[in-house]
Amino acid sequence: MLPPLSTEILATAAALRTAHPEAEAVAFWDFDGTLFEGDCSEGFLSGDGTRIAGLAESAVLAGWSRQYPAEGGFDRFWQDYRARMGREGEAAAYVFLARVFAGAPAAALQEMAAHEFNGRLRPWFFREALNLWQELEAGGVRCMVISASPDFFIKGAAETLGVPMDRLHGLRLGTGADGTLLDEPLDPLTIGTGKARMLHRLLAGRETGAAHAVAAFGNDFINDGPMLEAVAAARLPGGRPLAALVNQRLPATGAGPLREITFAPRFSS
Repeated sequence: MLPPLSTEILATAAALRTAHPEAEAVAFWDFDGTLFEGDCSEGFLSGDGTRIAGLAESAVLAGWSRQYPAEGGFDRFWQDYRARMGREGEAAAYVFLARVFAGAPAAALQEMAAHEFNGRLRPWFFREALNLWQELEAGGVRCMVISASPDFFIKGAAETLGVPMDRLHGLRLGTGADGTLLDEPLDPLTIGTGKARMLHRLLAGRETGAAHAVAAFGNDFINDGPMLEAVAAARLPGGRPLAALVNQRLPATGAGPLREITFAPRFSS
């Protein structure tokens, strides 16, 4: 029987520090479907069939979109978003969702998202994921998020997760000198291979100069797989990294170093 995930990962972090005392151990997490039960941007159906509104709906209703007015605008946005998804694919749709809020102050959207995550959305974080996150943080493993949801939404979860905003990274738009969002997505787009590129960028940018990924968690092999495989294939100075797919079966092409794990949903039987 395998030891608890936290025990495995903390043992790897300890081995890493034994080999290089200055090294920093980092765990990377996807957000939607991995830390959080549903899609925080789109909204989702709960286990009992209740529809949980997403942050995109909250932001449109709050008047933060110039394109879709608060009065009746969300239904039109949703139709356009789903049409974009079917016509151009997920990456284009996710960029579209973020760009809908160009012209709004990034800080105001982050504040709105924080209010939602600390309130009505708080029960939808996987309890086991939060426990593992907290155990890793307490053991000196720094947890970071790389998500395809907009950066200005994901950063709103910082207080709930108990970390600074600069640990949480989503799909980014440029910002003007006054802090308003520009209609300009920034590379790397945190989708698919872009997640792996962002991971390497974040590791290279850590102040220690010797940061290593010791774990990664995702739930979508297409979008999260490159990030998971980048961690699973890494050779550490000490210990072995762990990369896991949450609540999904690994495809045949993904067999090998990746692990399958389960986080129970809120309305599990």
